Amino acid sequence: MNTKRALWFLAGMDLLLVVLHMAGYFFLFLKPTGYLIPLAVNGVVLAVTAYRSSGRRKLFAAIGVVVIVPAMLIHGLMLLVIENHYTNIESPWDNQSVVIEYRFFSLGETTYQYHFYKTRVGLIGNLLEDESITMVVQGTEHPGLDAEGILGVDMAEWVTESTIRFPAWKGMKEVHLGQSKPGHRVDDITGEIETFMKIVEKKENGHTIMVNGNRLTSRYDEATGESWIDVTSEGDKGPIPRQQCTRIVPNQERGYYMLEECTHQWEYPLFPLSGD
Repeated sequence: MNTKRALWFLAGMDLLLVVLHMAGYFFLFLKPTGYLIPLAVNGVVLAVTAYRSSGRRKLFAAIGVVVIVPAMLIHGLMLLVIENHYTNIESPWDNQSVVIEYRFFSLGETTYQYHFYKTRVGLIGNLLEDESITMVVQGTEHPGLDAEGILGVDMAEWVTESTIRFPAWKGMKEVHLGQSKPGHRVDDITGEIETFMKIVEKKENGHTIMVNGNRLTSRYDEATGESWIDVTSEGDKGPIPRQQCTRIVPNQERGYYMLEECTHQWEYPLFPLSGD
């Protein structure tokens, strides 16, 4: 009877892990060691079952052990090669936090990869699939910072309940926690752009949004009646150069929100209408 209970427990644990993984959720305490602990639990339970059972159950349990042990070795080797690191940033709202999973590797240049997990209780995290960041730094350009310094983890700023901003070495990066499925972040950004467009039309001064590392600020001069948009970025590393533009216009033909009548050229593509 105890053997049956152990096998049912094992099946339930494995099913839970599979369902969570498919839904993009993970037990955060398992991330540093991957699935080594669940694999070890499987191996121990099946080994005990094989020892205490007979007949077909003993055979199936023994086969399971033979499969799991190599899987543990391979998985452990992969963890050593990938060498992920983790850090956590607490939010001032609702006990919410972000767990950052990052790694880096060098082949003449250094590639930094960052993945973000949203969590409220610190036990289970939701992978924010569309928020991952990759930055490549040439050897001659490297500023001598570690991986957390490249992203700007120590200077991260919560600008809203669901948005955290990183002053990364390659320009300002924003991570949106409101995403619950692919495309949600796009809805957030396009909504911000549409609202900002109305603010510019109303000639309201001093409103700011961040889009792809560029800071857009609405300006209005009462003396002249002129309004414009200041375009800036941290360290002038944004995709659009520092300048002034007159308006944002959705261009259906090109499929972009366009910054128009700018200082350096007539227009710049700001953000895709569809998010593609």
